[in-house]
Amino acid sequence: MAKDYYEILGVAKSATAEEIKKAYRKLAHKYHPDKGQGNDARFKEVNEAYQVLSNAEKRGQYDQYGQTFEDAQRNGGGFGGQGNPFGGSAGGWDFSGFGGQGGVDFDLGDIFGDIFGGQKARQAHRERGIDLEMPLTITFEEAVFGVEKSITLEKKDACKTCDGTGAKPGTKVVTCSVCHGQGQIRTQRRTILGNIATSTPCEKCDGSGKLPEDPCTTCNGSGIKRQEKTIEVQIPAGIDHGQRVAVRGEGEVGYRGSKAGDLYLEIRVKPHPEIKRQGFNLYKELPISFTQAALGTKIELETLDGKIELKIPAGTQSGKVFRVPNRGVPVINSNKRGDFYITARVVVPHKLTKEETELIKKLAELNGESVEVNKSFWENIKDSF
Repeated sequence: MAKDYYEILGVAKSATAEEIKKAYRKLAHKYHPDKGQGNDARFKEVNEAYQVLSNAEKRGQYDQYGQTFEDAQRNGGGFGGQGNPFGGSAGGWDFSGFGGQGGVDFDLGDIFGDIFGGQKARQAHRERGIDLEMPLTITFEEAVFGVEKSITLEKKDACKTCDGTGAKPGTKVVTCSVCHGQGQIRTQRRTILGNIATSTPCEKCDGSGKLPEDPCTTCNGSGIKRQEKTIEVQIPAGIDHGQRVAVRGEGEVGYRGSKAGDLYLEIRVKPHPEIKRQGFNLYKELPISFTQAALGTKIELETLDGKIELKIPAGTQSGKVFRVPNRGVPVINSNKRGDFYITARVVVPHKLTKEETELIKKLAELNGESVEVNKSFWENIKDSF
């Protein structure tokens, strides 16, 4: 059955290059064979899909001509039957233009490698370590003002004994004597199609073209050792829950100390007990009494920046919003800040003293309002005699 590269990566056919890259990184990290739940077959499938969809030219051919090489064979030997770039016939691929009587050499590995990733994809993966992702929980205040965090993680890092070269200290890294530094072994054979050359990774140097003269005993010549590492990470002011921070070069190292991948920190912010955030603005509710709302007052209020004095004007209604400018969340990579919004909530007391009840009742009478004052249990008994 034909493969659907978009379905393999879990993206829509209209996905952007960035969406495809993001989906690939997530799946490659999940299925990498070195991981506890790795899956070599799925990893290769994901890598194959990415090599096609991440290349604009290959993606265009894939979208226009079909899904896989098998489809091309069934359709007459190429992308789109009669119009295929290799000639083509009803029986399959037509290689007459490349070999046959002329005896022209061609490399199937190069042809199919250009279309499906092939050896180039394997080399590219080996030359760069994989990206890592991990969650990082910070407080509400740390998210607002930024913070430097020490993070300890276990990962494949450069061997400390050989500094990632794979060679025992005091020895050198030399050119592979089998592939002579090419990283590939080319073989050629004659067929009815002509001379066909194929390339495979050199098994002695694992396709790198170089190998230690005397392998490091700590990492067995790989240059890689799984170990703990502590790094300092700067979390920018204004970051929000769910956003990510990229730490370049702190993923896993590549083959024999080559370029490392990146580390992505998924930020998780603990909620604040009183303050809420929306974008770069902060919100807080302030309970005030009936008399404070009616007569007005000044209240000392705690904010993330310290205490401020808030003036409550006479006649303030419950739900009135006060804006304190530039006391919100800093805008990332900017000197601007959001605002702090305070909502007044008038609190009606649950219990009143006898004196308070009489005063409020008198106020109601002055305003021409009708009120019903609940009598106490003993007053009700007294009135019954």
